[in-house]
Amino acid sequence: MRREGGATLLIVLVMLVVITLLAVAGMRMSNSSLQVVGNMQARKFAENVAAQAVEDVLNSIGPFNAPNGAVTLRSGGTNVPASPGVAVSLPSPAGVQVSVSARTCIYSAPAAGYSAVSAIAPEDNLWEFSVTANDTFTKATSTMVQGAKIRQLSGSCS
Repeated sequence: MRREGGATLLIVLVMLVVITLLAVAGMRMSNSSLQVVGNMQARKFAENVAAQAVEDVLNSIGPFNAPNGAVTLRSGGTNVPASPGVAVSLPSPAGVQVSVSARTCIYSAPAAGYSAVSAIAPEDNLWEFSVTANDTFTKATSTMVQGAKIRQLSGSCS
């Protein structure tokens, strides 16, 4: 009978070790899943800030009439001027820096339906610019490249 008691103790100890290992593995998987979700949320947040900056640039013809000029970014009810290539800190959400590139005209063609010999005939211009949003707390970064086709006066694409 004493030998059986020792065998039972050994089996119980082995089972206890196995259960402990399973519990530790479960906790590690849980922690890594939380980190993955947190990183995805931080990345999505940076994408949303970059998308808002793209919308701010596309909101007006001004940035395309002065391609190397500053653009106005909206942030929590405040307007923030952003010079091309210079990262600016937004007041809301705090800890986010946004950089907007200069707008580049990549193609221009005479607008359809107008006389090609007219001096003031409009052109269809294809513009491109990029926006980078960087969350300084989580280090998440998102860069978006946006194109826009805009009908402008002749000579606007230079």
